[in-house]
Amino acid sequence: MTVLIAIFMSQGAQAQIEPMYNMYRFNPQVLTPVQAGSTDSSEIIVMHRQQWLGIEGLPKTYFLNGNFKWKKQRGLGFNAMFDQAGPVKITMLSGDFAYHTRLSEDWNLSGGIRLGVANVALDFSGVRLVHDGDALFAGDRSTGMKMNLGWGVRISKSNGFFASFSMPRIIKYDFGDKSGAYKDVAYLYAMLGNKIEISEKVTLYPSVLARMAGNVPLSWDANVMANLRGSLDVGLNYRHQESWGIRLGVQATKRTYIGYVYEMPTTMISKVTNQTHELALRFFILKDKKETTESERERIRRDNLKFLKNKVDGQNSSKNRPLNELNK
Repeated sequence: MTVLIAIFMSQGAQAQIEPMYNMYRFNPQVLTPVQAGSTDSSEIIVMHRQQWLGIEGLPKTYFLNGNFKWKKQRGLGFNAMFDQAGPVKITMLSGDFAYHTRLSEDWNLSGGIRLGVANVALDFSGVRLVHDGDALFAGDRSTGMKMNLGWGVRISKSNGFFASFSMPRIIKYDFGDKSGAYKDVAYLYAMLGNKIEISEKVTLYPSVLARMAGNVPLSWDANVMANLRGSLDVGLNYRHQESWGIRLGVQATKRTYIGYVYEMPTTMISKVTNQTHELALRFFILKDKKETTESERERIRRDNLKFLKNKVDGQNSSKNRPLNELNK
């Protein structure tokens, strides 16, 4: 816990307060608003991550988001997140809007924006100190509920290739006159991915993710996931100089998908713990073909009547054509 506090408050410290996830390819909305409305069906996803199991004050994250189609080329989304790492607590609520357009027969372009509020708090009341009276830990601190903005763009091809760039937030957080030397950074995320069909039963999904910010070293991930028979996922993940992980996923029912990641650190912390777990549940909101609204039934009825009328008019025109030619 002392290490976590030192990261936030030490001299010249710079930190990213967005939690890190492993299943961002499974749920890109944790990183970009452009995901809203981009899937074939609307969905709700619940994610939970526990990092460095066995360490007091371990980082744990809860994330809930929804991705909904709105009209033909638009999408809406919502996000709710709570993250705690030692005395550091982050609460976030946001909404997404995205627009998707076709550039050509094969290429598509999407853009999205995010608007939300968040609070970052340091709760020192539960911290056990070796030496009481340290001014660094005197009193709890909070940024208060602050508005923030985010954006994302993505270009994709019909064969499964895509490239995306995003910033989930662009405004930095601080604790006012209690910030000390702490400086927050907002990251730019760049992701590339593809879809490779090995056979009718096996499809590979490779991807890479890079995180960039001023005066912070570049960090990157590499992933590959294999989908077997359209219902089982098996994958590997490597986070540069941090960890590696194994991912499993199964389409449990038509409307439910379950994903799990086991991650092991490669840093010095591996001498203390070697367990990080991430669990995700996806609920698809599928439209039953039998559940047709009144307006849709009326539209279908009008289209059928129009089709029959055109067919009848065409037949009558064919019958009258010889007589018309004779009259001429």
